[in-house]
Amino acid sequence: MYPTRLLFQTITLCCLLSSLVLPVASAEIRLSAFEANYKFYYGPIKVANAKILLSRSDSIWSWRLSTDPVGVASLLTGGKQPYSETTFTRIDGRHKLQSITIADKGKNDKQLETANFDWNHKQVTTLRKDVANSQPLSADVYDHLTIHLLAAKMQEQGLQHSSVDFYYKGKLVKTKLSQVGKTRLKIDSKGRLVNKEFKQAGKRSLEIDTEEIDVVIFEQTIEGSSTKSTYYYKPDTPYLPMKIETEKPGKTGTTMLYQGGVAG
Repeated sequence: MYPTRLLFQTITLCCLLSSLVLPVASAEIRLSAFEANYKFYYGPIKVANAKILLSRSDSIWSWRLSTDPVGVASLLTGGKQPYSETTFTRIDGRHKLQSITIADKGKNDKQLETANFDWNHKQVTTLRKDVANSQPLSADVYDHLTIHLLAAKMQEQGLQHSSVDFYYKGKLVKTKLSQVGKTRLKIDSKGRLVNKEFKQAGKRSLEIDTEEIDVVIFEQTIEGSSTKSTYYYKPDTPYLPMKIETEKPGKTGTTMLYQGGVAG
């Protein structure tokens, strides 16, 4: 969730398988394009609207996570709209990362980080904080967006845990994704996720009609990081997160709540 992490870092600076760890099987899930909208919270306060878009052009699929700060957050971030885009395609029957771009949206997008994956030569080249680097590729790689594909494959194949290579801050590290249980979340009549513990500054809560939906819970930990991410998925949309939480000891957590979307 780099764009959201960049957003709350900017705010902070400005205002202050089975039960064993197994690799995922090779079968890939069928994908459909979609556009999903979210509310993004820093602690209990809404600071941005966010959007996750999955689209396809010929053989190339693209994930895009964008954020649009609101209220005071918009002033503190100077109107920046950080986004991340990941492209992937099918090679030898498997989804393979092609590129990752993290940038600030604008007339001339300011690129903050890039990664390009060359599967023919088994190498990834990266540029982060103006430092170029390259690393060998030895297995499938996931990132903060394609991790949802991994969760979907695990649900389909009945896997409880998976350990895979993960792109994180310019490096390839190990990440563990675990299915930890199930719960129920509340949605309103328009299919938007609601949670009364969250509020928008200056807004008064209104009573609304809700219903509950079943969701599967996944937790992700990353080698060398104390951050833990938690994802909630409806079983019938296994790669579209209904809720995303990010926690780090001693830090204010972030949450994204699904607010509806459309099929592409």
